[in-house]
Amino acid sequence: MSSKTSQNTIHNEADNYWQRSNLVKRDFWLIPIYLIATNILVLLLVYLVTQFNVDFIELEHPIYIISSILSSVILLYIFYLMHRKHQIINIALQRFRQLKPYTMLFVSTYIASTILIYIYEWLTTFLPESLQYSETQNQMELLSLFDNPWLLPLLFIDIVILTPFVEEMLFRHLLIHELGKKFTYTLMTIISIVVFGCLHMTGAQSPFEIGSYLILGGSIVFVYLITGKNLAAAVTFHMLNNLVAFILIVVTL
Repeated sequence: MSSKTSQNTIHNEADNYWQRSNLVKRDFWLIPIYLIATNILVLLLVYLVTQFNVDFIELEHPIYIISSILSSVILLYIFYLMHRKHQIINIALQRFRQLKPYTMLFVSTYIASTILIYIYEWLTTFLPESLQYSETQNQMELLSLFDNPWLLPLLFIDIVILTPFVEEMLFRHLLIHELGKKFTYTLMTIISIVVFGCLHMTGAQSPFEIGSYLILGGSIVFVYLITGKNLAAAVTFHMLNNLVAFILIVVTL
């Protein structure tokens, strides 16, 4: 057997592994690992700050951003270790290479979702005043992270690069691709969108703040499903959305 044939055989076996119908239960360890890593890193960084008698309030945002970056890197590395024998890097690169024909899909879906969000937010102005909001609390918390210009490189790494990988792994890979095998893909698609929206509702003053995130979550899922559950497509679209948002925030600072 030639070297090329052998490599193709290994690649096909790895590809079949990712398409199998059995639930990959160990992947769900990623959820507690991520939560534990995030909390431990925050506590560790706070402890280090207090040892140098630095005011915690002054470093609250850097601590949050650095812990988010480190926990995301830890999660992605553990996922890699779990699946390195399954050609995870080669499979991921192949999935990204398959996206070229979908460029217009990404652009048109982004434009459509942006228009829908603007329409939704306009409609909320007709709600009783107690239910209205000018900005979602999640967006206001995000904007506060941009107060320090020197944090922009770290914010870019966290928001534009790492967050899409982590959130798509959790919301699309685990909820839809894996749990969909057990509870049907339709049900888990709906749950994925709702959970995505709810987790962006931290500190929300109005229940209607969830609407924009349901639209965004639905747009990501649409791209994910129409490309044949290609996680690279969901990550790429999520990156596109966050990149545009990042640029708009920076230019308006």
